Amino acid sequence: MTLMKEILRVIRDGGMLSKGDIVNKLGIQESTLDSILSLLSLKGYLETIDDAEEVQRACIGCPINKECMQKAFAGTVYWITDKGKNYLKNN
Repeated sequence: MTLMKEILRVIRDGGMLSKGDIVNKLGIQESTLDSILSLLSLKGYLETIDDAEEVQRACIGCPINKECMQKAFAGTVYWITDKGKNYLKNN
């Protein structure tokens, strides 16, 4: 599995993870992770939300809204787009 797919899978399956958590799970450097996250975003596989208020608005329609800790998260949140989910399935 490519590193791009592995990062997407970790984000998809991992719930609320920090960059440090992803780095530790995959055994890569944070600078490598940053580069790949940027590439995934440019390709349309990930979306980012940097504003905690926007995260709260995005969570309103989520079925696990009440159980999720994402609303309290103050950093960047990464969402896998439909295009990213298809990439994981098809490649």
